Amino acid sequence: MTTLLIIAGIVVLGLLAGLVYREGKRKALPVNTAESSEDIGFSCGHHANLAQLRQALDSADLEYVKNRVKPRAARRFREERRRIARCYLEALHEDFTRLMRAAQLVAALSPEVEATLEWRRFRLNLEFHLKYRILAAKFAMGAVPFAPLEKLATIVSSLAMDLERVINEIGAASLRGQEQPLSTR
Repeated sequence: MTTLLIIAGIVVLGLLAGLVYREGKRKALPVNTAESSEDIGFSCGHHANLAQLRQALDSADLEYVKNRVKPRAARRFREERRRIARCYLEALHEDFTRLMRAAQLVAALSPEVEATLEWRRFRLNLEFHLKYRILAAKFAMGAVPFAPLEKLATIVSSLAMDLERVINEIGAASLRGQEQPLSTR
């Protein structure tokens, strides 16, 4: 049983390393960012831009621009902010999808998967996609609310932290299994 746990842990880590490598090749990250090579696995790039997005979507910021420039320029400014918010929403969706695929992989390779964890993952997936669709519809109608966007970002960040914690636990369990003397295996 311990050998099976070790093999499962190594396979999971190998597959996740492959996913990280593939994502890294798809998006070359600058060296001096918050997403350095040691924490690239489950970090989500969306979190670093949340404060700037909050500022961009702030009604006071939009009002300031509206009072300082011509109406046509203010409209372009507002449209650009909406486009940025839509891009951010799409990036959240991509991060969530990538993390859910990794969570499914971990669950498939884990020796013990509880039904409650599967149900929680299903519920989280449903919650995210419902909120995502509602927010995308609001964006399509011209509204760009920040609070629901922040809630979606929190869902994605919590999934990333949970997944990283589970992977660390599996890795630690695998290492503990390797450290046992041969007679106890």
